[in-house]
Amino acid sequence: MALVFTGRTPCALCGKVISSGDEIVGTSHFIADKGDPLWKYSDAAFHKACFISWEKRAEFVRKFNSTAESFVFGDGKHRQMLQDGSIISVPKKT
Repeated sequence: MALVFTGRTPCALCGKVISSGDEIVGTSHFIADKGDPLWKYSDAAFHKACFISWEKRAEFVRKFNSTAESFVFGDGKHRQMLQDGSIISVPKKT
């Protein structure tokens, strides 16, 4: 998961510092290809409002979900990102 230090970590989209009380979206590193245009947003933190209005949000969510579904945890679930950036646990597809 992206490390966020309130008052110090900038939003990967707007560049403004994330403050205590800000709603945020963050992911772990999930894009390995440095040539991928979304690579710099993998393992990053965003203000939730910035993320929701981001023109590449749907593509980012699709890529996260496509990658994350192959990582099944011990509870038989994998992570899935919703369109608002929330990450939930869902049962493995059979």
